[in-house]
Amino acid sequence: MDLRTRDEVEPAVMSVPSDAHADIITLYEYWLSISPNGKLPSRDDFDPIDVPHLLPNLWLLEVHHDPLRFWRRTVGSRIEEFAGRNLTGGYVGEHLNNQKQSGVHSFLIDVLESKRPSWRRGKPLISFEKEFSELERLYLPLAADGDTVDMILAMTVFKTLPLPSAINLNKVSSELDTSTSIV
Repeated sequence: MDLRTRDEVEPAVMSVPSDAHADIITLYEYWLSISPNGKLPSRDDFDPIDVPHLLPNLWLLEVHHDPLRFWRRTVGSRIEEFAGRNLTGGYVGEHLNNQKQSGVHSFLIDVLESKRPSWRRGKPLISFEKEFSELERLYLPLAADGDTVDMILAMTVFKTLPLPSAINLNKVSSELDTSTSIV
């Protein structure tokens, strides 16, 4: 069973599966609760104090135009721990080859153009320092004017397995050509 959609508030907005990670569901429900009637919430509507336990897994991406790019304004400590480096600042995908960058950007562009959240679970496109079996991520559009997406609030949750299993899965997934994203 899916969570309620924003159909009561605004037509044609996705829902998150009921088997999504509890933190993903919490963030999605919070985003719904701060959405003004019929409009997208803004960065000003999002108060980190309302969801402090989620902060280590959150990203905040600014939408830059001409050329279209996504600036990593804030990246949570849990994400940086798995990446093995500081990710705050810089553009999403700037160190990726064109094929991987295209995969990462396609999800973000879809959120930008559709003005709808995006959820997925699966293997990452980008390698991490730490081993894990899969990730789950949620992109939520934010708009200062309630309509034009200017930021994307994102969450990434990592599912870990015992080390030998996780290493084997990551080796296999790194050899596969996928179009998934970490953000």
